[in-house]
Amino acid sequence: MEASRRWPYAAWFMAVLGLVAVFSSSEAYVFYAGGRDGWVVDPAESFNYWAERNRFQVNDTIVFLHDDEVGGSVLQVTEGDFDTCSTGNPVQRLEDVAAGRSVFRFDRSGPFFFISGDEDRCQKGQKLYIIVMAVRPTKPSEAPEPAGAAGPVSSKSWSWQAFPPAGATTPPPLPPSWGSAPEHAQAPGKSSLGGSGGGEMSRSSSLGAPPPTSGAAGLAGVVASVVVGVLGALLMF
Repeated sequence: MEASRRWPYAAWFMAVLGLVAVFSSSEAYVFYAGGRDGWVVDPAESFNYWAERNRFQVNDTIVFLHDDEVGGSVLQVTEGDFDTCSTGNPVQRLEDVAAGRSVFRFDRSGPFFFISGDEDRCQKGQKLYIIVMAVRPTKPSEAPEPAGAAGPVSSKSWSWQAFPPAGATTPPPLPPSWGSAPEHAQAPGKSSLGGSGGGEMSRSSSLGAPPPTSGAAGLAGVVASVVVGVLGALLMF
């Protein structure tokens, strides 16, 4: 019963979280043309320089604050009319949402041109162009490699070592005289293998035969142990 009462609250909470995520992903900003000076004839900072310091994106809004008594209307015009301050054929005349406040929302990327509704004021610098940045598509995240996937094997980073099979006896180490040659020792030449290299042959033959290993004795011991174990098991029955 208690769980059924909590369910509506949980569903409502999840819905609120979803709305917050949607609004945060499509966050838009409001800009005031000219900054603190507003839409005036002689701002402390030129309108175009102010626009260059900001980054405008689709769905952002710009607000023109002007003094309605001195003809501070705002027109959206083409690039040609922007250059000549022509007010005869505007693309759009911005309506005031309140006294001395005109608002425009950027619904696409690209350039936008605004001038004063008074040509004389436009000639004095009350004009503004803005470049709206294009919407960048979200890059899909790359799928991670499977945990068991093996990367490229480098021949320099791997070494292989042979191991004796299980149960095999390890032969005892050879005497020092039968060990491997020193690191800087040279292999015997043809003269040492033939009859002409008598000195090399006599030096190697003086080492004598290698001592017998205990591999055979160890194998015999293992066989004897197995036989004794089998006989003991038969006697128990």
